[in-house]
Amino acid sequence: MPATATASPTVRARLVNLGSTGVVVGVHALCALAPFVFSWRVVGLAVVSYLLQTLGVTAGYHRYFSHHAFKTGRVFQFILGWLGCAAMQNGPLWWASGHRRHHRFSDREGDPHSPVLGGFWHGHLGWVLSGDNDHPDLANVKELTVFPELRFLDRFKWVPTIVTGVVSGLAFGWPGVVWGLGVATTLAFHAPLFVNSAGHLWGPRRFETKDSSRNNAFLSAIILGEGWHNNHHHDPSSARHGFTWWEIDITYYTIWSLSKLGVVWEVRKPRPWADAVIASKPEPSADTSV
Repeated sequence: MPATATASPTVRARLVNLGSTGVVVGVHALCALAPFVFSWRVVGLAVVSYLLQTLGVTAGYHRYFSHHAFKTGRVFQFILGWLGCAAMQNGPLWWASGHRRHHRFSDREGDPHSPVLGGFWHGHLGWVLSGDNDHPDLANVKELTVFPELRFLDRFKWVPTIVTGVVSGLAFGWPGVVWGLGVATTLAFHAPLFVNSAGHLWGPRRFETKDSSRNNAFLSAIILGEGWHNNHHHDPSSARHGFTWWEIDITYYTIWSLSKLGVVWEVRKPRPWADAVIASKPEPSADTSV
């Protein structure tokens, strides 16, 4: 009996990992069918699906759950968690815990996904596939673990992804599944991973932070403002990552709009930063090996 009790969790863990891999691979595989079921209607669906899922990560998982850059009620908190979970980013507790460790040990031993230490592939996806971060210590997100609905999302993390496929299919048939789930969710899955990898390797640095974070305009354009990563590492609690008028930050504009509607409140602004600007300094070396 003792041997069975010890082995059982291991078997379950392997089955869960196998199922998780199957979902991720299956969603990616759907993209291969996209050219064969193309229409502008399903492209529109994919755009909406991508924006909602990505905002679930950028506004929800990142700026709200990880950094408390604004406040909201439990209903919208759950909506943010659901949307982030739909992007195959695991649950909000898992994500916030890992991200807080990233800031605590950024580009040093203990950072779960530093490309400076492990190369681009490690920073992008290798840290997820390794299995080393499957069961993080949630002691650093105690204030979030009190919510049973968030624990539910962590435990049943694939439910929102599957529901995305079901809703897309009911609305637009098989083409809706391919574009609303396959294309949109694959893009939303990789978008924040590019911040972990490319966001610490390529781009200028405005601030002398203790890591290799960069500002990358291209990443910001496709990941709704998350590419102003050096700004973020300088002032992590700010809801706004684009500090100047030309640093477009769609996520912040969304948060600001929601604050005007009373959905969110106490939105944190950047602290004064002009004196902290670094005009021109040698950029730290980074291992860009894949």
